[in-house]
Amino acid sequence: MRKQTFASVLLAGILLLGGCSDTSSSQGGKDSSEQETSAAQTTTAAESGTSSAATTTMAAVRKYDYVHGTDGYYNLLDECKQFEMNTQQAGTCWLYAARASMQTSYEKQTGKKLNMEIYDMLQAVYGDEKQEGFFIGSSISKLDLGGYQQYVTDSLSNGFKDGITLDSSVIMDPTDREAIKNAVRTRGGVAVAIDAQNSGAAIFGDYATANYKKAVKYDHAITVVGWDDHFPKDYFRVPAEQDGAWIIYNSNLGKMLQYISYCSPLEFAISHTVSEDYSEVLSFDAGNVMSGHITTGGSTKAANVFHKKGKLAAVGTFNVFDKQDIKIEIMSADFKNVLYTQYAKLDYQGYHTIKLSTPVDVEDFAVAITYSKGAPVESESFGNDAASYKTKIEKGQSFVFAGGKWKDMTDSDIKSVVKTDKGQSFLDSDNGAWKDYITDSAAEELKKKDFTPGNCCIKALFAK
Repeated sequence: MRKQTFASVLLAGILLLGGCSDTSSSQGGKDSSEQETSAAQTTTAAESGTSSAATTTMAAVRKYDYVHGTDGYYNLLDECKQFEMNTQQAGTCWLYAARASMQTSYEKQTGKKLNMEIYDMLQAVYGDEKQEGFFIGSSISKLDLGGYQQYVTDSLSNGFKDGITLDSSVIMDPTDREAIKNAVRTRGGVAVAIDAQNSGAAIFGDYATANYKKAVKYDHAITVVGWDDHFPKDYFRVPAEQDGAWIIYNSNLGKMLQYISYCSPLEFAISHTVSEDYSEVLSFDAGNVMSGHITTGGSTKAANVFHKKGKLAAVGTFNVFDKQDIKIEIMSADFKNVLYTQYAKLDYQGYHTIKLSTPVDVEDFAVAITYSKGAPVESESFGNDAASYKTKIEKGQSFVFAGGKWKDMTDSDIKSVVKTDKGQSFLDSDNGAWKDYITDSAAEELKKKDFTPGNCCIKALFAK
């Protein structure tokens, strides 16, 4: 998501600050479209013999005083008292939405406030101090470019400031209302994308609302923090087809919650959680942003070799399928000895951290994972001088077991023993942010199933 236009509109004594997109609104529900409706009602009343003055008076005293009940209502912020609804800077809605998901999940889990600076998150994703990942040319402001939740996952799963590590990102079907509700209730806020530019934003009494039937462009990231199944369908600039709305933290609006009709399509639903359990994350991959994976026929066994002394507490990996089973083996660096074995189920698409039932003392070691459906890997680099994603692989880092032996992923003939494939990525359904910097031909090239794989997406997490 990216910045479009800044705007500020005084609404019922509340200043709403625009960020990633211009969100024009109205006072007391009486926007231009409703005024037109009132005028039409007056004309109809005159034709039927009713006083136009009486009709105008009736329209003027209409009240928007809905109060929710307990049935079909949930607001995560009733529990997360320490969460602050801050207003975004420039085109950083995607980071505010991600942070809100992490902060609410952290407070829900620990009862404590999670302090994360947006600028630090921005640097973690777009900073120049790293060798691979996402990079921005000098002609573009990091604050203005925008980004996606997958970028946050790929970057922060490698560790963050103050011992914080993103330990899970659940990618959900944005049309699955019950799945999103369950995630909000059990995990924390869910970041989603909306078409804010065409959302029909308005004010009805104490409620900021939005409703649109079809998205033209998903240009703004927000965070679902609750829902109200009975929210009135006529509390929208264009009345909704049914009652019910998501309760939203929208970084454009600062301290005011927004109600977005269930009828409005969402995109890119993802729920993040973070942990303070780990001292360091060892990893060679820049993430799995293109959902690339390899198979060797049947199950696929891949590994990363690391060299660090310490206590291995968990293993991180990605999953591009709905579900798959894995077998984790901690081995010696030469793959001759198995030090530890654990089985797990990857039951959602996204990033997983699997805690080891018993931490393992390691020094020169390999983390090998057998995937029942496919092993996640880095895809090829893409982009240009303005914005790019770069990957880098060196000999002795990542391996795949094929033909009865371990084969280095840097081998020139690696594609003769593995089959590459890609799942759905952000390029398949969005037309904002980075797509402005990728030509149509380049985007089509990125979607091709055949590519040269990079490092295996396997991380080693050390105990504190």
